[in-house]
Amino acid sequence: MNKSTSVLYIAAFLTIIGGFSLASLLMPDRNFSASENRALAARPDSRIDSITSGTFFKEMNQYLNDQIALRDQLVALYQKQQGSKIFDVMLFENLFRANSPQKPEDGTPVEDARILSKLVLINQKWILPLPGKAVYMQNIDAAAHKLNEAVKFAADQGTESYFIFNPSRTKALMHLYPPFLRTDSYDRSKEYFLSKLEKYVNVVDTGKRFDSFTNAEREQLYLETDHHWNIAGAFIAYQEMIAQLSERSPLFEDVPMSLNEIDVGQLTDGRFEGSYNSQINDAVNPDQADRTTIYEPRTPLELTRFEVVNKDGTHPPLDFNEFYGFKRGQSAYTYGSIYGGDRQKIVYENARANNELNVLLLKDSYMNPLTPYLARHFRKLTVLDNRYYSEFSLRNVLANEHYDLLLVAFHDDNLFSGNYEFEKKNGQ
Repeated sequence: MNKSTSVLYIAAFLTIIGGFSLASLLMPDRNFSASENRALAARPDSRIDSITSGTFFKEMNQYLNDQIALRDQLVALYQKQQGSKIFDVMLFENLFRANSPQKPEDGTPVEDARILSKLVLINQKWILPLPGKAVYMQNIDAAAHKLNEAVKFAADQGTESYFIFNPSRTKALMHLYPPFLRTDSYDRSKEYFLSKLEKYVNVVDTGKRFDSFTNAEREQLYLETDHHWNIAGAFIAYQEMIAQLSERSPLFEDVPMSLNEIDVGQLTDGRFEGSYNSQINDAVNPDQADRTTIYEPRTPLELTRFEVVNKDGTHPPLDFNEFYGFKRGQSAYTYGSIYGGDRQKIVYENARANNELNVLLLKDSYMNPLTPYLARHFRKLTVLDNRYYSEFSLRNVLANEHYDLLLVAFHDDNLFSGNYEFEKKNGQ
């Protein structure tokens, strides 16, 4: 290589590096990456203590990684490369494994699997998280203790409490993973969590109903490209909740709605933007993904009061039909747009309920499709998601208004999240 060529290579290299650096400095910082569904790092403060401890340099490295110019395009290029046929992790297994026949009830045969940015794409259709294989006992201990204390305080206020455990998608669809990724850690984690609850905690485990289904039947109950269940799975859980509450509660007795009271349809057009699919730049065509089932009760929910508080504390002037349900003519759909999305607070008042019960529900996003169905059974239902409060005190909520029932409803892969922060101040 002669001197002129060497200089040309060096100049090209410095131009590329300098161009990226200059563009990154001139472009405004971004707060959030929609494709990765996470907050991006902000420029760290150059405090003396952070410099001497070394945290400044770690934070600056993350900041530079997150704010580099063309970051989303580079990530998309990397993910596209990961999704090529050569990266099919089942390639050699398909070549050497015996072609043993699979029964229809065993579910979808796994023939193609790609690992893209900590997600697993199965048969170019299903997207699952890369599974963990540890049981985080210390974190579970802390969360279970907080739940025990919350239920005990509610009992002291004269409030009857139930902990509703819903079946997570990862655990329910473990058979869709390639054999070398399958794990029983989700079962063990759930068992360990339940073992740490005091005997006075009434557990409604809707997952036991799902355990009775075949693999093929469970596949019909969850979204393909999103981390939630679909309305068919949610409705089965709703029926199980009402049946168990009615059987066990001295205060409540009612019968859940049946499918005979529902008009069942199908999402046949429009883009379904699944939460996992968005993180890997639509590896599954959104125009074809999740032709999800639509449930529309034949008897409309008639409310005397309906109130919504957004995650940021604002009060949108929504009526129930604007807030919830499938809207024909939309070009794009998400789990949130169909089922109301995550909110700080929702209040339903239903004068047609067959009781005068005042019920408080603390929930995660798995409960979003179900709150209107539950609202049919109580005079008043207040729904809170404490993740979206910078300060929150369940004790204050229970002390300031009497609730007949407290329902705490999380999915069984949600074992130590911010949902268990029943008493928190200043975002802690």
